[in-house]
Amino acid sequence: MVTGASSGIGRAVALQLVGEGATVIAIGRDETRLAGLAKEADGPGTLVAEELDLTDDAARDTFAAALVASHGHLDHLVHCAGGYVRAPVAESSVTDFDAQYAANVRAPFALTRALLPALQAAGGRRIADIIVINSSQGVRATAGTSQFAATQHAMRAVADSLREEVNADRIRVSTIHLGRTATPRQEAIHAWEGRVYRPELLLQPEDVAEVVVCVLALPPTAEVTEIHLRPAKKDL
Repeated sequence: MVTGASSGIGRAVALQLVGEGATVIAIGRDETRLAGLAKEADGPGTLVAEELDLTDDAARDTFAAALVASHGHLDHLVHCAGGYVRAPVAESSVTDFDAQYAANVRAPFALTRALLPALQAAGGRRIADIIVINSSQGVRATAGTSQFAATQHAMRAVADSLREEVNADRIRVSTIHLGRTATPRQEAIHAWEGRVYRPELLLQPEDVAEVVVCVLALPPTAEVTEIHLRPAKKDL
C-alpha cells in the first residue's frame, strides 16, 4: 500500500513497485489523478487505485477493516501522504497547524494501527515493512517551518517507537528523510521563497522510489532504520 499516490513521491513509488511486479494499493484523494496513474502503470504488477481521504476517520477505518478482512495480510505500507503550510510563528494559523497534524501525524498513525494485524500476518510468513517518507525538517527545523517540522519530528518518534514494538513480529520500520525533491510542493516552496524553481537540481521522485524498492528488497536479516537523502547538486 502506498499513500499519497495521486502525485509526486507517492505516485513515483507506486509506479516503481508495479514495475517490480507488486500488487499496489494506491491511496489518494484526487480521483482524476488516480485514474491517470492506473492507466500509466506498466509492468508485471497490478495497481489498484483507491480514492480515500485518510483524515476522514470513518472512511479510513472502514477501508482498513475491509482490507484486513478480505486480504488477511499486507506486506508493505509506504506513507507518502501529507500536507504542508509555511509561515513564521507570528503569522501562523492554529487552524493550519491542526490540519497538518491531522494529515501528517494522526492519519498515518491511525492507518498504521488499523493495518497492524495485516502486517503482522505478513511478518509471520516472511517479512513486512513500514516506510515513512519524512523530511529533513524532521531532523532540524528551519525558519518558517515550525508547524510542518513539528509534525515530521512527531512521525520520526512514532516510527522509532513502533520499530521497538513490532520488530519481534518481523516487521521492519524505516524513515526516509528527504531534502528538496522536485514535486509540486517544492515548486510552491520556491515561489514562497522568491527563488527560481530548477527541478533538475533537486532529488527526483523516481530517486526516492528507487531507494524505497531497495529498502523493501533487503534480506530479512537486515533493517534500515533511517536514511537521509538529499540532492547531489546544490540549488544555492
